[in-house]
Amino acid sequence: MAISTGAELATAVANFLARADLTSRIPEFVALAEAKLNRKLRTPEMETKVTFPITGEYVPLPTGFLEVRSFYLDSDPFTALSYLPPDTQTGYLIAGSSIPAYFSIVGTNFRFAPVPSATYNATLIYYAAPPSVKTGGSATNWLLTAHPDLYLWASCYWGAVYLQDEVKASASKGLYDEALAEVMTLGRRTRWGGPSMAMRPG
Repeated sequence: MAISTGAELATAVANFLARADLTSRIPEFVALAEAKLNRKLRTPEMETKVTFPITGEYVPLPTGFLEVRSFYLDSDPFTALSYLPPDTQTGYLIAGSSIPAYFSIVGTNFRFAPVPSATYNATLIYYAAPPSVKTGGSATNWLLTAHPDLYLWASCYWGAVYLQDEVKASASKGLYDEALAEVMTLGRRTRWGGPSMAMRPG
């Protein structure tokens, strides 16, 4: 059976747990799986590039934001924005305003210092969470399409925890850990090239 939609994932979770009475609970298992994956998974497919207007000291994070990969002002030449922890950044909030040089994350906002004296356009490349498929139906995303086993075992793990089935929980976690490691390795090979592309001395 193909697993490429939320509905197909829910059916597969029920099948692998051998429980047909968990229909109302499976979206919870999928949501917990997605939360865990969003904390751990970082691959090139998750990268999103946007033009980001810096309009003030605080600007909301983009939808689905997980982590910054690259952030720079669209100036001539391009100028990288450096990360500073919020407490350290406060010391750079000089009187008046200027061109921003530093950023931090406060709550659900970027914070910039010095405070921008105007609107500055920047390029932000960030890791974005895949759209959720917990609603079932035809909901899908690139991760479920490319790596359905990762989604399946992460969801089955939480289902087994709910059922207090230690054997299935342990088995699902082992398969999840293996799939996650393989997806992360594939991401590194996609970015840097596989062994055949490695440079050899001489």
